[in-house]
Amino acid sequence: MILLNIAVLAALFFVHISFISLLGRPSFSLLLVLAIRFSILIFELLWVQRLTEESKPLAITLHIHLSIMLNISFAFLASISGGTADSHYSVLMIIPILSAAYRFSLVRTIIVTAITIILTFLEVWLFFRSNPPVDVSEYFEAATVSLVFLVVAVVVWLLVGNLRSEEEKFGQSLDELKLLQGKLVAEEKLAAVGQLSSAIAHEIRNPVTMIASSLKMAEGQPVGSPIRLEMFNIATEEAKRLETLTNDFLAFARTREPAIKTAVVRAVIEYIASLAKARLIEKEISLKVFCDESLKFEMDASQMQQAILNLITNAIAFTPASGVITLGAIQENGGSVLFVENEGDHIPDEMAAKIFDPFFTHGGRGTGLGLSIVRNIARSHGGDVFLANNENGKVRFEIRF
Repeated sequence: MILLNIAVLAALFFVHISFISLLGRPSFSLLLVLAIRFSILIFELLWVQRLTEESKPLAITLHIHLSIMLNISFAFLASISGGTADSHYSVLMIIPILSAAYRFSLVRTIIVTAITIILTFLEVWLFFRSNPPVDVSEYFEAATVSLVFLVVAVVVWLLVGNLRSEEEKFGQSLDELKLLQGKLVAEEKLAAVGQLSSAIAHEIRNPVTMIASSLKMAEGQPVGSPIRLEMFNIATEEAKRLETLTNDFLAFARTREPAIKTAVVRAVIEYIASLAKARLIEKEISLKVFCDESLKFEMDASQMQQAILNLITNAIAFTPASGVITLGAIQENGGSVLFVENEGDHIPDEMAAKIFDPFFTHGGRGTGLGLSIVRNIARSHGGDVFLANNENGKVRFEIRF
C-alpha cells in the first residue's frame, strides 16, 4: 500500500506537469502537501521494514488506522490545493478505501468510504465558495466519483473476503494433507521395517539352520570320521557367512558421518587394487588404474575405500576370465567421480532397478548389502552412486559427490 501510494503520487504529479497549460502551475501549498506526504511515506516504508516479528501485530494494526487517516487527510489537502473544482488529486482517496476494504469489516469500510465521499463534496463546495458562481455539473461529477468510490469499496471487500475464505479452505486442506502424509510416512516406515526384518530373518535363518543340522549330524558320527569333519566344516563356513551378514548389516545400518579430509586419490585407488590382487589373479582378470597422480578429493578415504572395494568385488564376480576391470577417478563439472568399469554381460533392466535395494542379490552367496552400503557412503558425502553404463562388455558404476 505504501509503494502504491508513492506510485500514485508520482503519477498524479507527472500528469499535472504534462498538462500544466490546462491545470495551471502547481501552487506552493500543493507542492508542500505532496513533499510532506512523500517524506512521510518514505519514513513509513523504512519503519515497516524494520519491524520485528514480536512487534508486528500491534504495530501493523496501529499503522493501518494511522495510515488511513493520513491518506484521507492528505488526499483532501492535495485536492483543495489543486486549483480546480474537480482536481485529479481526489484519486488519492482510492488508497484509504482499498486499505479499509482489505483490512476492515464491511461496516467500517463503508464508514471510511462515506468520509471520502463527504470530503469530495466538501472540496467542490469550498472551491465555489472562493470561486463563485456555482457550477452544478461539478456536484454531479463529484456524485459520479463518489459512486465509483462506493463500488470499489464493496467489490474489493467482497473479493478480499472470498480470497480469505479460499485461503482458509486451502489451509484446512493443507493441514489434512500433512496429517495424511504423516500417516503414510509412518505406514511406509512400518512396511520398510517389516520388509527389512523379514529379509534379515530369512538371511539369518538359512545359515543358522545349516549350522544346527550339521552339528546334529556330526554329533551322531564317530570321532575322526570324514562325515563328522565335513559337517564341522559346513558349520564353520555358515558361521563365517553369518558373521559376514552381521558385519554388512551393521555397516549398512550405521554409516557414520564421514571425516572429510583432502586425500590423494591415486594412493587410495592403488591400495584398493592391492587388496583385490589375489582375487584378480585367481580369476585371471586384469586391473587397469586410471587416475592422475596429482588428483585430490575432499572425502573420507577409509569410507571410500570400503565403497570402491564393494564395487570391485562385484565387478570381479561378474567379469569373465581374461577380462579387464578399470578403476579410476576424474574431476568433472566441479564434482568428484570415482568409477569401476568391467567387461561382462549387461545387467538386465528388471534387476538394474533393484540392485541398490538392501538384500537384493543376483546369484552367488552375498548378503545383498554391498551396493546399499556404497549408496549410503556416497550419500553421506553429499552425492550418490549410479549405474552409469550398462551394456555388454561395458558395465560402469560411478560414485559422484
